[in-house]
Amino acid sequence: MPTIADSITETKRLLNSNTRSELDLIEAEINDTVTQFKLTHNADGIRAGSYISVSNANTAPETMYVTKRNQFDVYVLRGMDGSTAQTWAAGSLIEVEPRFTGHQIYQAVKQAIHALPENVYAVATFTADFGTSEQSKSVSLPNGFTNILSATRTARSNEDRLLKFNCKIQEWTNGNYKLVRQEGIEKTVTAQVTYSHPFVTGTLNLDTDLVSTVKMSSEMTDIPPLGAGAILMLAEESTRLDLHAAGDSRGDGAVNPGDRSRYSLILQAQYDRRVSQEARRLMAKYGLRSDSVTGATFPTTLRGH
Repeated sequence: MPTIADSITETKRLLNSNTRSELDLIEAEINDTVTQFKLTHNADGIRAGSYISVSNANTAPETMYVTKRNQFDVYVLRGMDGSTAQTWAAGSLIEVEPRFTGHQIYQAVKQAIHALPENVYAVATFTADFGTSEQSKSVSLPNGFTNILSATRTARSNEDRLLKFNCKIQEWTNGNYKLVRQEGIEKTVTAQVTYSHPFVTGTLNLDTDLVSTVKMSSEMTDIPPLGAGAILMLAEESTRLDLHAAGDSRGDGAVNPGDRSRYSLILQAQYDRRVSQEARRLMAKYGLRSDSVTGATFPTTLRGH
């Protein structure tokens, strides 16, 4: 299943096109306080004044600033550009002066996931057994609750047809929830409820699975890279405004003013299109989620006491 690391890779594809960074490897493991280490391949582009991005499959990327270079020995300032100094295993990848550092892309991917609009959402299902005298049942909804999308009920004997079940979910103390039966109590039934809830974004590590952990559907996993790419590309246009950064190494003459902004808008438009497609898919599958217009098929839901 796709992970945050996969989203970072896809974002790089969207942003870099045929651009490739010079690469090297850390020769031996370094901890988060080391400011000198050896290179494996002696990449020429690593020199005093350059930025390098260090990454591997398991550790959040770190940006370093090179203060001095002596053959294979590199002296650096750690945890630059808001990144965090990490312990790096031998063989960790070094990208030399990348167009976007691994840390920048990682942060943009997380920002894009947090910023997903409410018309796309996670979907889950639970069942609850009601006795003949029970009006409500406590239910465990560890990822929160937004709306009931559908609810059905059947008798324990399985002799009844599957029927719509009129119910609501109420949140009470400390994030606990109750499923409240809003129809006449007639017999023992089992209710099956499909509901929406926010995406689970408390922890977004490189190995966080977008489907099993964040609870995105597999159809949605291309959306975060588009959002991250639009964020980063628009920010890159601002480098033209920095006269102090002007120099031959920037190569901005090959890019017309506004080209980056236009590409950012293309990515944003594609992002908006994909979000709209997913919102329509969810609506087609589950119906409207507005409390004011839901009918008997999708019973009114309440939050609060």
